[in-house]
Amino acid sequence: MILGTNEPLLTRACEMDFEVHCFGLTPPPKDSYQGKPVYFHEQNILDYDNLWQECQKLNPVGVASVCSELAMRPMHFLLRKLGIPCNSIETEQKTTNKYLMRSTLQDAGLDSPKFALVTPKTLMEELAVTISDFVFPLIIKPIDSSASRGVLKIDSLEDLANSIEYSLKWSKEKRCILEEFIEGQEYSGESIAYKGEYKLLAITEKTTTGAPFFVEKAHRQPADLSSNMVNKIEDTLYKAFKALNIEYGAIHPEFRITPDGRILFMEIATRMGGGHIGTELTPLSSGYDFVGMVISVCCGEKPDLTKKHETRAAEVHYFITREDIKLFEEIKNNKSYNIYFASDISQIPQIEVKNNIDRLGYYIAVKN
Repeated sequence: MILGTNEPLLTRACEMDFEVHCFGLTPPPKDSYQGKPVYFHEQNILDYDNLWQECQKLNPVGVASVCSELAMRPMHFLLRKLGIPCNSIETEQKTTNKYLMRSTLQDAGLDSPKFALVTPKTLMEELAVTISDFVFPLIIKPIDSSASRGVLKIDSLEDLANSIEYSLKWSKEKRCILEEFIEGQEYSGESIAYKGEYKLLAITEKTTTGAPFFVEKAHRQPADLSSNMVNKIEDTLYKAFKALNIEYGAIHPEFRITPDGRILFMEIATRMGGGHIGTELTPLSSGYDFVGMVISVCCGEKPDLTKKHETRAAEVHYFITREDIKLFEEIKNNKSYNIYFASDISQIPQIEVKNNIDRLGYYIAVKN
């Protein structure tokens, strides 16, 4: 069973000779079937009772999803029902709630910025006292959102009230986390877990639009880091994964490295990185069959950690402004790059793009 309609996941499952049943509200495109039979079930994946009834009829060998935060809970719900090893409910809660996550990592002794919980009932006078020793700028984000939705940088106390109001609108639980802004280059690390053992597959170097909305513009693998820093990152990531008791599946930690070498987490998700990072960029750059690994773990099997090819540089760029289209033309005409894929480009909007879901398209380039 596949929850959602992620094409690389569907394609890889077909390549692995599974009979695939896809559950969601929108059927996947026919060209992702690879000539294999795929059965689509129009189903709200958040309707747990009906989902379990359909699952019992099929008796699947596994249930998988890769990038969707929304699909993680029903995926784990079905895996537990089927008796397939997966992450605990406690781990699920900690990795989908940014405040619980931050608290757990701090309690485990991992380096963290100062932070505070904010709700609609939070009094500004009390909050001002709570954050009196925080160093501006700050950043606010919903505890339960993804794709940079509701994320805002705050430069002064005067901007606090309006920023909180904006961020709370993006939270289903109406709860946000306010924390010191972490200075430094942003990275993520694509990893796989099986029986509490971890493998870091790739480190992604990120480029964003910066303040105030931090929309992701590009991702590059492998990141330009020294071997000593890579070892330090690996050690820090594994300690964080253990603290959250992550045992199975894809892991997507996002972190910054400060100018003085501190590694500070922004969040850790028990899924692949979205925006084509996990499904396309990581296999292209690292040589690891990341999607195949996730399918194996979601069927209760040990993932194959064999590299299919040597490491090579790969990038995914997103169209946000006209300048991004110009850059695409330059890379396309550069003989040192091969364009692996380019989507159609939506019309350039007149308003500012404020989150990842409003981007206009993307392309993936692999260095020759």
